[in-house]
Amino acid sequence: MISEIDPELYLALKSGSVLLGGKRVIEELKSGEKPKLVIIASNIPQNIKMEVEYLAKISGVPLHQYSGKSIDMGRAFKKPFFVSAAAIMNEGESRILEVLGLE
Repeated sequence: MISEIDPELYLALKSGSVLLGGKRVIEELKSGEKPKLVIIASNIPQNIKMEVEYLAKISGVPLHQYSGKSIDMGRAFKKPFFVSAAAIMNEGESRILEVLGLE
Protein backbone atom coordinates (compact mmCIF):
# COMPACT_ATOMS: atom_id res chain seq x y z
CA MET A 1 0.00 0.00 0.00
CA ILE A 2 1.53 3.28 -1.11
CA SER A 3 0.33 6.50 0.44
CA GLU A 4 0.20 9.79 -1.47
CA ILE A 5 2.83 11.19 0.89
CA ASP A 6 5.35 8.34 0.47
CA PRO A 7 7.43 10.07 -2.25
CA GLU A 8 7.44 13.26 -0.17
CA LEU A 9 8.68 11.39 2.92
CA TYR A 10 11.68 10.03 1.04
CA LEU A 11 12.42 13.41 -0.55
CA ALA A 12 12.31 15.08 2.89
CA LEU A 13 14.76 12.48 4.22
CA LYS A 14 17.15 12.95 1.29
CA SER A 15 17.01 16.74 0.88
CA GLY A 16 16.01 17.95 4.34
CA SER A 17 16.32 16.74 7.92
CA VAL A 18 14.22 13.90 9.35
CA LEU A 19 14.52 12.00 12.64
CA LEU A 20 13.31 8.39 12.56
CA GLY A 21 12.03 6.38 15.51
CA GLY A 22 9.64 6.93 18.39
CA LYS A 23 12.35 7.40 21.02
CA ARG A 24 14.25 9.97 18.93
CA VAL A 25 11.05 11.88 18.18
CA ILE A 26 10.15 11.96 21.89
CA GLU A 27 13.68 13.13 22.82
CA GLU A 28 13.47 15.89 20.20
CA LEU A 29 10.07 17.09 21.39
CA LYS A 30 11.29 17.10 25.01
CA SER A 31 14.45 19.02 24.08
CA GLY A 32 12.44 22.07 23.08
CA GLU A 33 13.31 21.75 19.40
CA LYS A 34 10.20 22.13 17.31
CA PRO A 35 9.81 19.81 14.31
CA LYS A 36 7.67 21.15 11.48
CA LEU A 37 5.68 17.90 11.52
CA VAL A 38 5.49 14.60 13.39
CA ILE A 39 4.20 11.50 11.63
CA ILE A 40 3.18 8.29 13.43
CA ALA A 41 2.42 4.87 11.96
CA SER A 42 -1.00 3.31 12.47
CA ASN A 43 0.44 0.50 14.60
CA ILE A 44 2.78 2.54 16.81
CA PRO A 45 2.88 1.08 20.36
CA GLN A 46 0.17 2.71 22.47
CA ASN A 47 2.51 4.04 25.18
CA ILE A 48 4.74 5.77 22.61
CA LYS A 49 1.72 7.06 20.69
CA MET A 50 0.26 8.67 23.82
CA GLU A 51 3.56 10.35 24.72
CA VAL A 52 4.19 11.61 21.16
CA GLU A 53 0.62 12.94 20.88
CA TYR A 54 0.89 14.72 24.23
CA LEU A 55 4.30 16.27 23.55
CA ALA A 56 3.29 17.35 20.04
CA LYS A 57 0.13 18.97 21.38
CA ILE A 58 1.85 20.98 24.12
CA SER A 59 4.62 21.97 21.68
CA GLY A 60 2.16 23.06 19.01
CA VAL A 61 3.63 20.65 16.46
CA PRO A 62 1.26 19.24 13.79
CA LEU A 63 0.76 15.48 14.08
CA HIS A 64 -0.16 13.26 11.11
CA GLN A 65 -1.45 9.70 11.47
CA TYR A 66 0.17 7.74 8.61
CA SER A 67 -2.33 5.40 6.98
CA GLY A 68 0.05 2.43 6.83
CA LYS A 69 1.86 0.37 9.42
CA SER A 70 5.44 0.90 10.60
CA ILE A 71 6.78 -1.47 7.93
CA ASP A 72 5.07 0.65 5.25
CA MET A 73 6.52 3.82 6.73
CA GLY A 74 9.98 2.21 6.74
CA ARG A 75 9.52 1.37 3.05
CA ALA A 76 8.40 4.95 2.31
CA PHE A 77 11.73 6.17 3.74
CA LYS A 78 13.47 3.35 1.81
CA LYS A 79 14.85 1.91 5.05
CA PRO A 80 15.24 -1.84 5.77
CA PHE A 81 13.53 -1.49 9.17
CA PHE A 82 10.24 -0.53 10.79
CA VAL A 83 9.64 3.19 11.41
CA SER A 84 6.90 3.92 13.95
CA ALA A 85 7.42 7.70 14.13
CA ALA A 86 9.26 10.43 12.26
CA ALA A 87 9.91 14.10 12.92
CA ILE A 88 10.32 16.36 9.90
CA MET A 89 12.78 19.00 11.10
CA ASN A 90 13.32 20.49 7.64
CA GLU A 91 11.25 19.38 4.65
CA GLY A 92 14.02 20.19 2.15
CA GLU A 93 12.77 19.97 -1.44
CA SER A 94 9.72 17.88 -0.51
CA ARG A 95 6.19 19.23 -0.61
CA ILE A 96 5.03 17.22 2.40
CA LEU A 97 3.68 20.21 4.34
CA GLU A 98 1.81 21.40 1.25
CA VAL A 99 0.43 17.91 0.49
CA LEU A 100 -0.90 17.62 4.06
CA GLY A 101 -2.38 21.12 3.92
CA LEU A 102 -0.04 22.58 6.55
CA GLU A 103 1.29 25.45 4.41
